[in-house]
Amino acid sequence: MERSQDKYPCAAHALHVLQLKSIQLQILQEGNQSIAMRWLKPEVYPLLAAMGFVSSICVFSLTRNLFMNPDVRINKEHRATAVLENYEEGERYADHGFRRFLRTRPPEVMPAINSFFSSDSNK
Repeated sequence: MERSQDKYPCAAHALHVLQLKSIQLQILQEGNQSIAMRWLKPEVYPLLAAMGFVSSICVFSLTRNLFMNPDVRINKEHRATAVLENYEEGERYADHGFRRFLRTRPPEVMPAINSFFSSDSNK
């Protein structure tokens, strides 16, 4: 008789644990669905696109500065030097390809609108 009484509390406990786990899983699934339903609407797509673009610019900038900036010293040999005398490397870093490209372009954001408002024939 004692043996059968020992089985039932264990089985009841195991059943209770399984019920709790299924309830927790159901709550997690409902929570994930509500988050997806809240944020994955067509109205939110432009916001997600803008945030993704800005995040990629941040990652690019941080990666570029970490690996190419002459003032950032990761290994011990470069950290041991107190004063860096690498003017050529600094010039190469500051004079990158995008900056060289922009030097050939006129310094106007919207040239057509600028020429329209600055011409004397409109007066």
